[in-house]
Amino acid sequence: MTGRIDIWRGWLAAPLLAGMVGTVAAQDAASPALIEGVWRTLLQSEITISPCEGGYCGHLSHIVVPEGMLSGAEAEAAAAMAPEDFFDYRNEDPALRDRPMLGLQILTLWPGKEAYIFDGEIYNPEDGKTYSGYVEMVGPDTLRLNGCVLFNVVCRGEEWTRVPAEEIEARLEAEAAEPAASVQ
Repeated sequence: MTGRIDIWRGWLAAPLLAGMVGTVAAQDAASPALIEGVWRTLLQSEITISPCEGGYCGHLSHIVVPEGMLSGAEAEAAAAMAPEDFFDYRNEDPALRDRPMLGLQILTLWPGKEAYIFDGEIYNPEDGKTYSGYVEMVGPDTLRLNGCVLFNVVCRGEEWTRVPAEEIEARLEAEAAEPAASVQ
């Protein structure tokens, strides 16, 4: 199980905010923070959130190109590409456009004023811009990502769901078996 995320080990508390009003879940010092784990976005890509200097970082860990976001030619080209072949070509900074998308850090978060809110910066690879924003834990398996403009007056958000550990493990096992099957 080395290298895999053990999401539930060490939890001592009830779910966050019973109905958005209540107490915050307490944690054992050795257990991962509730925000840590692999999260599925609205468009089905996945972000892995883990501790980093100053708080938490979120990296693009599984890429899904949603239908309807690309033109016909772009969609055909994307369908033929491996996830490792996607690059940050929409970045506002031309010097960063050759960064691979897989593994790209898109979240930089630090604890907010409330235990269930994490303030930070959100990089949107769809438009190549970085926004101020925050992540709010709305339950043990749901978070709400909010990107903001105009001094945090106008915010837009979406809910992400935690990817079950069993699903991640099955995918890793299938990926590990692929090279063995192609050698035979």
